[in-house]
Amino acid sequence: MKKEPRNKKAVLYIAMANQFYLWQKLLSRSGLRKSEKIPVIIDDNPDLSYERNRWSSIYRLPLMWILALWVALKKKFLGPNLKINTYWVDGASLICREIKEKATTWRALELIYNHRFGQKKDLDGKIADFWLKMLNAQAVRNRLKLVKQMLREEIEKISQTKSEIRLLSIASGSAQGVIEIMQEFKQKGIIVRAIFLDLDLTAIEYSRKLSQKANVMEQIIFINKSVRELEETVKGFNPNIIEIVGFLEYRSKEKAIELVTRAYHLLTPNGVLLTSNINYNPEILFFYWVVDWQMIYRTPRELFGILVKGLFNSKNCKIICEPLKIYSLAICKKSI
Repeated sequence: MKKEPRNKKAVLYIAMANQFYLWQKLLSRSGLRKSEKIPVIIDDNPDLSYERNRWSSIYRLPLMWILALWVALKKKFLGPNLKINTYWVDGASLICREIKEKATTWRALELIYNHRFGQKKDLDGKIADFWLKMLNAQAVRNRLKLVKQMLREEIEKISQTKSEIRLLSIASGSAQGVIEIMQEFKQKGIIVRAIFLDLDLTAIEYSRKLSQKANVMEQIIFINKSVRELEETVKGFNPNIIEIVGFLEYRSKEKAIELVTRAYHLLTPNGVLLTSNINYNPEILFFYWVVDWQMIYRTPRELFGILVKGLFNSKNCKIICEPLKIYSLAICKKSI
């Protein structure tokens, strides 16, 4: 017997219900439970000029959810690989389109980090200005500022006892923040030697250009290899600092623990690991469906658990969140 096609309204209602259920499930995990007692600090340093415009999300979020639902339905009926997800994001804005096409890569982050608001007066620029003020975009720029500050503080501490600091950046991407800090300390007469490891050759080439402009290129070894070859590649380097920012979001729990454990073994005694993970937030569905940017979201507690299972002593680990609480950063010291 031939099955009758579903009523179009019924299909729409089912899709809406599924999206609403997923949204509720994600939001239910979006913060720390009262029973979770781990050291979490919300950084509020006024000198860092953090972005914290939450009010714009009042009108932006409903639009994001509507667009996420619309794109989810399009992909259900037209297939997952759409050339344009929606006119109002990657259709009318070439900037947003490139971010979508380069999602999860250094290039997408570079576009978000360095976007100049108000520079382009056409529709492309106005749409990009609108979307790049979303909470996640603000938060990732906040993360960059916080990473630089945390590196600054650790390098200042280490420089009290060592004439040269050694830093290993795993899955380094553009390494914009690290390079800017290296430049800052070079001007103070403090040399930071670094290894940048990344499988993406375009990321290595871009970080070369940045380091050359910053006049720190001779302090860096660029390695275009996989994390699988980590130990062999950095043998004998003995880093004081290992930076893994923007990478755990793409590693399963087991692989994240494995990577943290490997970082622990590579660090010198009293060396520090700086890492991060994105937290659950209301814009997840928009990122998943409209921007095609899939990540593994973790609470600060979940990140903390990975670090402890990766051999770091819980007493030597600290979680610091940027003001919007979308990104959790962790600093862990290796015991002597």
